[in-house]
Amino acid sequence: MDETDAVLDGTAERLAEAHRRLIADDSIQFDLPAYVPPKPPEWLQPLADLFRWLAPYFIYMFWTAVIAGAAVILLLIVLELRGVAWRFPWQRDAVEAEAEETWRPDAAKAQILLSEADALAERGQYDEAVHLLLRRSVEDISDRLPDFLRPSLTARDIAGAASLPARARGAFSQIAQIVEAALFAKKPVGAEGWREARGAYERFAFRDAWA
Repeated sequence: MDETDAVLDGTAERLAEAHRRLIADDSIQFDLPAYVPPKPPEWLQPLADLFRWLAPYFIYMFWTAVIAGAAVILLLIVLELRGVAWRFPWQRDAVEAEAEETWRPDAAKAQILLSEADALAERGQYDEAVHLLLRRSVEDISDRLPDFLRPSLTARDIAGAASLPARARGAFSQIAQIVEAALFAKKPVGAEGWREARGAYERFAFRDAWA
């Protein structure tokens, strides 16, 4: 036996002795108990049973949710491209309030228009006065929605358009109804009809009337 073999034998003996001491040391635990999962409380047991029953279907539920989410996103994109922006109810209220603010005509021009219409009404030309308000309202709408108005649209079509803010739509609708009654039902506008039409245009045109 040469010197190298002697060194190796000595090392092996020391390792064997160290291993015996390690095994004999009771403070070191080598055999760990198997893990036992905790038992869920009784009130949670029905939920655990439900999850176990649904487990085979989770993959289908996951892909259903993914497809539904993608469909919703695609729908929102299509609505935006078509100019129909989807909003939460509180967002729609804020957007509509802002839109109504911008829909009022220039106050000075509106006042001049009313002065002209008042002059017609003072001469008893109520039909002409109301027609003037309707014509100017159509011009105001055309200024703000140049691509919306077409020659084929009637006053009733314009009054029902969702593109108009609610208050502007309501005011225009009232004026249009008075004009239609005069044209088709041959019902004279009269002083009362003129006052209604004038009040409707004021709600459309002036800030204080919109408060």
